Amino acid sequence: MSKTMEELYSPLVKGKQKAAARNWNSSKLWRKLKPYLYLLPAAILLGIWMYKPLIHTFYLAFHKWSMVPGTDKLFVGFDNFTRLLQNEAFAGAIGNTVFYTLGLLPFSIAIPLVLAVVTNQMNPSMKNFYRALFFIPMILAPVSVSAIWRWLFHPSNGIVNHLLLKLGFVQEQIAFFSDASWAKWIILLITGWKMLGFSTIMFAAALTGINREYYEAGAIDGAGSFRQFLYITVPLMSPMILFMLTMSLLFSSQWTFAYIDILTTGGPYGTSTNIYYEMYRFAFSNLNVGVSSAAAMLFFVLFGLIALSLNAVSRRFAFYDN
Repeated sequence: MSKTMEELYSPLVKGKQKAAARNWNSSKLWRKLKPYLYLLPAAILLGIWMYKPLIHTFYLAFHKWSMVPGTDKLFVGFDNFTRLLQNEAFAGAIGNTVFYTLGLLPFSIAIPLVLAVVTNQMNPSMKNFYRALFFIPMILAPVSVSAIWRWLFHPSNGIVNHLLLKLGFVQEQIAFFSDASWAKWIILLITGWKMLGFSTIMFAAALTGINREYYEAGAIDGAGSFRQFLYITVPLMSPMILFMLTMSLLFSSQWTFAYIDILTTGGPYGTSTNIYYEMYRFAFSNLNVGVSSAAAMLFFVLFGLIALSLNAVSRRFAFYDN
């Protein structure tokens, strides 16, 4: 009798167990998929605005195309890369890019770090005032900034020329943006001035995370302000310093692009151009998007290697107080 009852009811028990197992598996699968569904909108936007253009640029790097509607893309293999490496203007642009990259390091790291430390010692109202003053250039449009500096360095009506003549430093007016010995230095100065506030705010934010007890202990041990800065502030700020170093090395050429385009158009004689402006000229002035894409791919690989190297350096040398 018991065997008959077991045979009658065991299929129902097994069916319930299978249904429960299916529900548990579905719930487990949903928990695994749920985070990715939250990320899906961002992933779609990244795919549309970043990865699709990147793949298209890689495709165009091996083709010759003038971007004229109705014209076909002609496959040329590595010819675009060969022509690019033989281009004298592009070689000069690489040298200027190195100049801008290294020249901006004091404006993105050294000077802002000192400003952040100095203002950190002030009372809150003065601290906020000075940091806001430093940050104002960052929020100004590049066109407005260029107009201001163009007026300041105007060859006949500019205040800079007026002061230099008045003080006797020069005997005649200088056409700063048309002089090969001055143009790229002025571009560097303008870009550095604009980026100074951003770096200062970043370093100031990192300073708020440092425990004040370290400075009190250093003062008790007889360490002065300079030694506290060198042995406490700099090590504890090393993650932010390395981050800003990465930002400066990777994006300095992009930061200078707008001022080159507005103020000098790469001149005189290509002395103030950089790689990004040359890419722009190849595509939209010379109507050779293939060479422009080849340049973009070369520097995509180069900057990618630089970014990986800096990440490795950051993992090894950055000090985290945790």
